[in-house]
This record gives sequence, C-alpha cells and structure tokens, in this order.
Amino acid sequence: MTDAVSAAAHRNSEPQTPSPPMDSHRYLQPDLVVVNLCIASRKRLLKQFAELIAANAAICNSEHSDDPYLEQIFVTLHNRERLGSTALGNGIALPHGRIEGLSEPVIAIAKLEHPVDYDAPDGMPVWLAVCLLVPAEANEVHLSLLATLAAKFDDDDFVREVKKTGSTTEIYNLFSDI
Repeated sequence: MTDAVSAAAHRNSEPQTPSPPMDSHRYLQPDLVVVNLCIASRKRLLKQFAELIAANAAICNSEHSDDPYLEQIFVTLHNRERLGSTALGNGIALPHGRIEGLSEPVIAIAKLEHPVDYDAPDGMPVWLAVCLLVPAEANEVHLSLLATLAAKFDDDDFVREVKKTGSTTEIYNLFSDI
C-alpha cells in the first residue's frame, strides 16, 4: 500500500465520528467499468482512464469539449504516478488525483486482460486498477474514498470475488456495495 493510501486507511481506522456511507452509485457509473481491457503499459492504462472519464461529459462543470479534460485527467494521473506508484500490491492499483472543474468524485474501474508492470511494492503486475478522481478542493473526500477503497482491497474475500467476475455488471455490482 502506498504511503498516502496507507496513512488514509490508518487515519480512518482510528475511532472518530462516523461519516455517512460512501454514495458509490453516485461516483461509479456502469459505463466507467471496463473488463478485459487490453493494454500493454501503465501509461496506456492512465490514457485509457482519461479517455473513458473525459467521454462522460456529465462529470465536468463545463460546456466545452471533452479534450481539455482528457489532457488534464491524463496529466494529473501521470504526474501522481511520477511521485510514486499507486500500486497497492496483490495486483491492484489505485491511480488517483484532484481535478479542477470536476463537479463530484468519479470512480472508474478496469480489469485488465493481461496484467501489466506497475512498479508495485510486491513486484506483482497489476490486473485490476481503480481510478479515483475528486474535485480539486475535496481533500477530506479524497482521503476518505482512498481509505474506503484500500480497505476493500485488504479484504481477501472481496478481491477473490473481483477476480472471479467476468462482466462489467458483476464488477459494478461488487463495487456499488461499498
């Protein structure tokens, strides 16, 4: 688990006032889930996430074309990866970032056809990537969602279920329950 994700997960494991449950149906849409994505590199995966998310015009507070968002999303994800890999281990990555103009958090999921090298702490290639983007000013939401997702990936039963899934609907249903 990366330091930022680990810190967020630890911070959220300490006793505190309960927060409202994550509204994953609001943040994850079925058209942002891809199964058997065929890519050859981490950079290409980030590009695919940018294309997928930018194509969903409802996420951005703009009447302009999606092209500026595609570039902004890709650059944000790529720059975050340059700081350190967002691979958590066990074949899972959690690329994330903050985006100006984003109206609310967005989660996109890609289950890869063939695992790719991702500079994971355990050396395992990534077979599942969950991309999280939040509005630029949403610090607490960002950390809370990272911690929620990281905790799910620590659940071996959940990870086994995700590995067994073969359709976007199955993956969407698994993640919409978090």
